Amino acid sequence: MQENLKSNYCLQDEQEENNKLCEEYNFSKFLADEDFSLDDELTGKLIPIAKKLNLSQESLDLLLELALEMSKKQKEIYKIDEKTMQEKNTTKYTELFKQDRNIPSSNSLQLKEYMQTANNAYSQFASPNLKELLKSTGLIYHPEMIKMFFKIGELTKEDSLSYKGTPAVKELTPAQILYGPRD
Repeated sequence: MQENLKSNYCLQDEQEENNKLCEEYNFSKFLADEDFSLDDELTGKLIPIAKKLNLSQESLDLLLELALEMSKKQKEIYKIDEKTMQEKNTTKYTELFKQDRNIPSSNSLQLKEYMQTANNAYSQFASPNLKELLKSTGLIYHPEMIKMFFKIGELTKEDSLSYKGTPAVKELTPAQILYGPRD
């Protein structure tokens, strides 16, 4: 008890105060950054290690700032790698498209009609989420995806009926309505 009173009622250097072992670490400084989030499980692992190493809040903040910087750098590297991979896939899918024997490539008029049918089905049946997924992965260039939408377009094209004019309506008597028309 007396030791507790001495520490509260004596002169102390500000540096000494900051270097004291923290009973509770405060992470609020890092929670404001939108690019960085603290995982509860990892934070639970970090606190005992920080206490074991007698880290002050200031020392822990320095380590977390370094971790934040490393995390941002890794995120940028991942974005670059992801973009490069997508470009490679797009090139690969384009080559596969050109080599596919089931897709007309020699006659540009046939290819134009083929792609128009596929694009119509894509526009009509692909949800916005599916479109975003196909674009973000580069699969809008994949020949199998194009062939699938072409088949959908062909199937829906065959099912559509077009009526020209108004069908003739024959007036029926009440007896014909109840018992059917007499031939």
